Amino acid sequence: MSSDILLHNDNDILPPEDTLSEAMYNNVKLDYYFGGLPKKDRQEQQQQESNELVLSSTTPTISTHSDWQLVRTLAGAHKGWIRCIAMDEVTNKWFATGSADSTIKIWDFENNSVKAILTGHILGVRALCISKKFPYLFSGGEDKSLRCWDLERSNSPAGCQIRSYHGHLGGVYSVALHPELDLLFSGGKDCVVRVWDVRSRAEAMTLLGHQNDITSIQTDYNDPQVVTSSMDGTIRLWDLRNQKTEMLITNHSKSVRSMKLHPKESTFVSGDANGDIKQWLLPKGELLNEFETVQKNVNQRDNSRIINTLSINPVSNTLFSGYDDGRLEFYDYVNGKLHQSGYSPSLSGSENEGAIYASTFDMSGLRLLTCHADKSIRIWGTSY
Repeated sequence: MSSDILLHNDNDILPPEDTLSEAMYNNVKLDYYFGGLPKKDRQEQQQQESNELVLSSTTPTISTHSDWQLVRTLAGAHKGWIRCIAMDEVTNKWFATGSADSTIKIWDFENNSVKAILTGHILGVRALCISKKFPYLFSGGEDKSLRCWDLERSNSPAGCQIRSYHGHLGGVYSVALHPELDLLFSGGKDCVVRVWDVRSRAEAMTLLGHQNDITSIQTDYNDPQVVTSSMDGTIRLWDLRNQKTEMLITNHSKSVRSMKLHPKESTFVSGDANGDIKQWLLPKGELLNEFETVQKNVNQRDNSRIINTLSINPVSNTLFSGYDDGRLEFYDYVNGKLHQSGYSPSLSGSENEGAIYASTFDMSGLRLLTCHADKSIRIWGTSY
């Protein structure tokens, strides 16, 4: 008899526990997706989804329990802390990084060489966002500026900065583009989310409510179209049409440093300065899961629980979490189980230089890129 099933009694055959939990996880979401359907139709949809789930489990994918290993280290990638990274999701052939040295570098992903260096910020670059429609890169910095770069002009003697958006009263720590509308979102030290018309450079609206630095902005096609996190420990789901908070989430006990929407489903995760990772269901912001995080050891440093970055690999449903003390953790996104943990030691040997500030998976799901306080970029891969 196959080891993939468990016998409950002579007439009952149950799938393994992991498959059951995954089916329950998907059915919870289906209640929201198909909530308006008659009960009979909704049950048929759920049964169909459950059947598809069992079938898809036989499709070869990257195992979520494959160990991630360091493939390459780009030492001295910048002259300062590397605070942000963005992958070109259209071609998957290049990525951009921003640093405390005030520069933005464009990297060739195939040979890890620098294609262009963008200068213009006078203080550290804290946020990057790449357009999927146009050859534009948007950046936010500690100099309170929000800038647009035309990458097709990256080698022009006149430079490639084509626009700037003025209005922030403090450093810009997060930027995001709306997936359909020509709207740019930015937030940072002045505690507000500013919404800009990309073409006219006019400020379309201001979203007020957070009481501390804005740390992350996520946008989606569906309502709520904007989700933000803050150092005030809250997450806000915004009603963009009425320019007000639709839902306020206060479950985190400390500042929320990072947040990430799943690229293929209506869920997102958030991580805070206490090391807690929580998973949420959209559109109403219900708590789906609290991840199995490692308990702090008395000998660990004070920054050992601060989560600076989260990234989701939709190919394998793996969640990556990067910490302020250089620790890396990999989770199963569906059940929240931790399956790998380790450290990325600083190249300089200084304990304070081991922090991981930013991360992203490439579009194939085969590589993870992390940005560090020791001025390096590290590329991680899995073994099959």
